[in-house]
Amino acid sequence: MGETKKLGIGMLGYLFMGKSHTNAYKKLPYIYYPPPAVPVLRGLCGRSEKAVKEHAERFGYEYGTTDWKKLINDPGIDVFDNNGPNNIHMEPVIASLEAGKHTIVEKPLAMNVGEAKKMVEAARSAKKKGIKSMVSFSNRFAPAVLLARRLINEGRIGRVYHFRAAFLQDWLVDPDFPLSWRLQKEVAGSGVLGDLNAHSIDMARFLTGLEIVEVCGTAETFIKERPQPLEASGLSGKGGIEKGNVTVDDASLGIFRFSNGALGSIEATRFASGRKSLWQIEVYGSRGAVQFELTENNLLRYFSFDDPQEVQGFRTILATEAQVHDFIKHWWPPGHMLGWEHHHCHTIFHFINCIVNNLDVGPWGATFEDGLEVQRVLQALQIASEEKTWVKIAEVL
Repeated sequence: MGETKKLGIGMLGYLFMGKSHTNAYKKLPYIYYPPPAVPVLRGLCGRSEKAVKEHAERFGYEYGTTDWKKLINDPGIDVFDNNGPNNIHMEPVIASLEAGKHTIVEKPLAMNVGEAKKMVEAARSAKKKGIKSMVSFSNRFAPAVLLARRLINEGRIGRVYHFRAAFLQDWLVDPDFPLSWRLQKEVAGSGVLGDLNAHSIDMARFLTGLEIVEVCGTAETFIKERPQPLEASGLSGKGGIEKGNVTVDDASLGIFRFSNGALGSIEATRFASGRKSLWQIEVYGSRGAVQFELTENNLLRYFSFDDPQEVQGFRTILATEAQVHDFIKHWWPPGHMLGWEHHHCHTIFHFINCIVNNLDVGPWGATFEDGLEVQRVLQALQIASEEKTWVKIAEVL
């Protein structure tokens, strides 16, 4: 085997998602062997100079910086990975694409539809020059999810009638939890609507292959004020005595109609006591159904009317057989489970493989166009909640 190509990585963000993506880059050379390329951890960017330099050393990046433009201007960086808060998605991403760097960004794509459209245009221009871009909807890359998509696409469950999703967490039940950036509209754009329901909206499109045409929904903020954080906080942190206003939703409910007339419902909350990160996906059709749950992410439940009546019922499929389930061949023997981190490993591998071999990011990976369509639905749900009416996606410009 000749010398393997190397790709310099520039990472914006070093906490929750930055750590997850870094883990994926570090695993790629020896798990996906032979690798399409060897990632070289070049630069890491964050808000705190002290913290970012500590994390750069800990993770193995060559340097840390508080200026994302240094990553964009670094000729040693080929791939820009944006895991920053939502309000710093658009500017760095567009700058990265214009600088000729392959770019991956965490979901949701942007703060709103207007920003997302600008990012799509930048991605389209960059694509003409061979530059790849992708939105990191990582749960697409769970082998059990890919199996569900295959069954639906093959017509195994027939015509789709219903899509249901519930994403339930409880980390905000404590009223003394600090006012993190995720609770501030000017930084996050929205609360669980954009953070959690974005996953469900993307999954509705990804699994069914259908477009959402109109929505209705509501949202609620249960605790209006929280302690100001004493340190940077995402899903953890400490708060002080002073309080600030929570300006995003704590819970979100939505219903929608697909292009084929099927109905969908999505629920997301950070106030579901006892639920740490329960994400349930169900798709019901004329011939069967599938169900996936994030906390049991190696399993897919499948029902088929084509089974003999005496044995009809939901069967549980363990998606760990390398011969028939995507990505499994890179990991462990059958029955040796994959976890949440592996979705991100598969996402990063897919993106790097597309870069090196000039492959299309879609349909498995979420394109910026996919990100824009999710953004339209999110914005429509916000409008629907405020105006208490149905909103057509085509009217969200």
